Amino acid sequence: MKITKWDAQAAEDIGHAFGYYDYGQETGMGVFYSSKEAVANYIAGYVRMAFEGQMLYATSERGEGYIAYTLPGQKINLKAGMAILKALFHNMSLKEMICMGKALSKGGKSLQDRMKKEKKDFIFVGMVCVREQYQGQGYMRKVLDMAFSEGNRLHVPVILETDAKSKCDKYMHLGMELEGVRDMGAYGKMYDLIKYPD
Repeated sequence: MKITKWDAQAAEDIGHAFGYYDYGQETGMGVFYSSKEAVANYIAGYVRMAFEGQMLYATSERGEGYIAYTLPGQKINLKAGMAILKALFHNMSLKEMICMGKALSKGGKSLQDRMKKEKKDFIFVGMVCVREQYQGQGYMRKVLDMAFSEGNRLHVPVILETDAKSKCDKYMHLGMELEGVRDMGAYGKMYDLIKYPD
């Protein structure tokens, strides 16, 4: 279901789930931020952007799991753009942003960038989250199935990128294929995944 009413607590919960994710021995994107709390606050801002852009969905009214995705041709409106800029500048220093930009550039072009350049249609998943109290109960599959169903309906692939092998493995278990790995050196890796329509 599409989210039509703002829920600040849900945004905070989603931010916390991302900000305090246990990477184990891996290096995730959080390395670019000054603290786990900064990551959590940024993600809460990303949720606000997804809500304002009408691309935030949940498994049910209880909000066990959330997903943010854009359909082919869908653009981010001004209100959504302002929300993500606010989140970025409130939670990262200019130095941290430059460092992240350089690391991402070192890793090479993302699948999203390559598909845009080739003018191919796709659904881009920008965020997948199951709130911590509902994890391990099958909601990740339900969340992804929302995007997969849209991909099947529109006959386009669903793509996403993630910053940890542990997350990548979960997505592959749920039906996605690993399309490529971008090596950012000391800053870890980014994993590009795709699910072709059935």
